[in-house]
Amino acid sequence: MSAMSDPQIESAVKDLMAASWSELPHSLVEEAKKAVSKSTDDAAGQEALKNVFRAAEACEEFGGVLVTLRMALDDLCGLTGENVGPLPGYVEDAVKSTFNRYMTYLESFGPDEHFLRKKVENELGTKMIHLKMRCSGIGSEWGKVSPF
Repeated sequence: MSAMSDPQIESAVKDLMAASWSELPHSLVEEAKKAVSKSTDDAAGQEALKNVFRAAEACEEFGGVLVTLRMALDDLCGLTGENVGPLPGYVEDAVKSTFNRYMTYLESFGPDEHFLRKKVENELGTKMIHLKMRCSGIGSEWGKVSPF
């Protein structure tokens, strides 16, 4: 991440990176929006903040999808696995689509956004592993999913 000359932008980026992206606090969203819309000479810092904020919002939304899918799997199999069986086709397709979207999103980060990719992996990787644990017979490509 490049050095930022505007302290308000730098603070907003640091606060976003430190927060959990499962559910962004309203005050943090307001702080980021205020810093993004302010007039400043730190265009590079503002662009970095926009990228972090977009990633945080995307993770919040996609994380909700992952939790919903995990809950659907729990409903199908039972919380203790008493109803384990083959997944219905539509659920299997949803799990595969989720994996593909996750990997495509991770690959979209450039080399200068390594810090952002790691944050996304940290936020979404655990939820992806929760899906993986509930499915058998999924491809070896799921070995690429990491919470770190």
